[in-house]
Amino acid sequence: MSTAINGITEPRQRVVDVIGVALAQVLDRPLPELTEDSKLFEELGLDSTGVLEMLMLIEESLGTEFESEGFQMSHFHSVGALADFVSDALDG
Repeated sequence: MSTAINGITEPRQRVVDVIGVALAQVLDRPLPELTEDSKLFEELGLDSTGVLEMLMLIEESLGTEFESEGFQMSHFHSVGALADFVSDALDG
């Protein structure tokens, strides 16, 4: 069972944190203003190569593997959208 912290369950917050670390590594810069509303492409400048690298880092950090067929462009709209997808994939 997960505990709620500020209305967000602990495992989901871990996913958000992992995404933030992976994004900072891929983009090679600190992201102090990163929020769940941050847009991956428009605001942060992520590109398709960066997406692949980020996903590999997320998989490694969380000890999982994602099926590439499961991803849709909408999953990469924002940090929160990606966190929702990753959290659902981990639960399912």
